[in-house]
Amino acid sequence: MTNEHHTLALDGQRALITGASEGIGLGIAQAMVRAGADVMIAARRRPQLEAAQKELQNLAHPDQNIEIVEVDIRQPESVAAMFERVDSEFGELNIFVANAGSGSMVPFLEMTEEIWQSTLDLNLNGTFRCCHQAATRMATRADKQQNAAILVVSSVRALGTRPGTIHYATTKAGLNQFVRVAAYELAGAGVRVNALSPGITATPMALERNPETFAKMAATVPLGHAGSVEDMGAAAVYLSSPAAGFVTGVNHIVDGGESLY
Repeated sequence: MTNEHHTLALDGQRALITGASEGIGLGIAQAMVRAGADVMIAARRRPQLEAAQKELQNLAHPDQNIEIVEVDIRQPESVAAMFERVDSEFGELNIFVANAGSGSMVPFLEMTEEIWQSTLDLNLNGTFRCCHQAATRMATRADKQQNAAILVVSSVRALGTRPGTIHYATTKAGLNQFVRVAAYELAGAGVRVNALSPGITATPMALERNPETFAKMAATVPLGHAGSVEDMGAAAVYLSSPAAGFVTGVNHIVDGGESLY
């Protein structure tokens, strides 16, 4: 295999990223645009999507395509509509990043059926719906030599125990195993499936919620600080690029050593 197959460049690649109007998802989109990809970002709220699209267009070359699509991954019909839009207006996917998800701090004895089910519907079921649609298309692509990568954004919360995270941690642990099995089944079709597990990350939302608590948590990270959305974007580009062409089924942890203790 020649060196051109081991490049981090994403020129000519098409990437769809969910939950990409802000935070880590937007950071991944920015990194992929800088690497040369055409990018479609998906989220629920159109105003935030339009603002993110403008940011990405400022980073892009004139010939790069930056698209937006509204989606609620909890709804099967919304996911189907998103992929129909990809088929009709965006083209054959090389990269799908399943980033959409959320969590909250809820003690186990205060957990309600509603909170539990809502978290599963979004983080686990929604990710399955999107990955299944993407994988179906990638596995039947005409050129089997074309890069085909699915990246699931998990979390280091799936690796350890922290009070108040049982619903969130359970869904992310489920996604880690989902990635392993999907990677094994799709390998024959040349489709790679990997997970990216961020640790504490300095997103605008995280910093705004409680900056003092965030600073205290960041100080406990062995490397001495929180990660950035750029850190996550760089890892996502690698895992989705031809440079990682022999990498599948892994959980790539980007946490400054947070999960080591």
